[in-house]
Amino acid sequence: MTPTPELQTRAELSDILRKKGFRLTPQREKILDLFYQLPEGEHLSAEELQKMLRTESSDISLATSYRTLKLLASLGVLRELDFAEDHKHYELARNPKSPHHHIICLDCGTTDEFESDVIMQFAEALAKDRGFDIVDVQLKVFALCKQHPVEEDRSSKGH
Repeated sequence: MTPTPELQTRAELSDILRKKGFRLTPQREKILDLFYQLPEGEHLSAEELQKMLRTESSDISLATSYRTLKLLASLGVLRELDFAEDHKHYELARNPKSPHHHIICLDCGTTDEFESDVIMQFAEALAKDRGFDIVDVQLKVFALCKQHPVEEDRSSKGH
């Protein structure tokens, strides 16, 4: 696996952006600051990010937020996640050397993160066997949390 190096400082981020032909604009810096302030394991959609920006009286548009999220994800600064909710979520790529996975409640959307050496070993063996280089590994398990147990008739029908 060839992960993006973990970003420790704003200077490192600025260097990565500059080498790729981008600047660390005030808008990009503000969005990145919000992600750095999130508790580990917290994910944001573009719409949730926009609500946070409005709370802070920011004039960053939704279009700018989308472009910045896509750019930072393409550079490996953010990790783009698809939880099958018709929109992407993003999280700071805090430790790209140790990807984590998600279990998601289909009813309430609660998301829990977990790591698994077994999944990584399987992914690495699969990629090697088929001639691929891994960029990211994301396993999503869709389930029902304890607050939303499987109903008897629902489980017996194979749902």
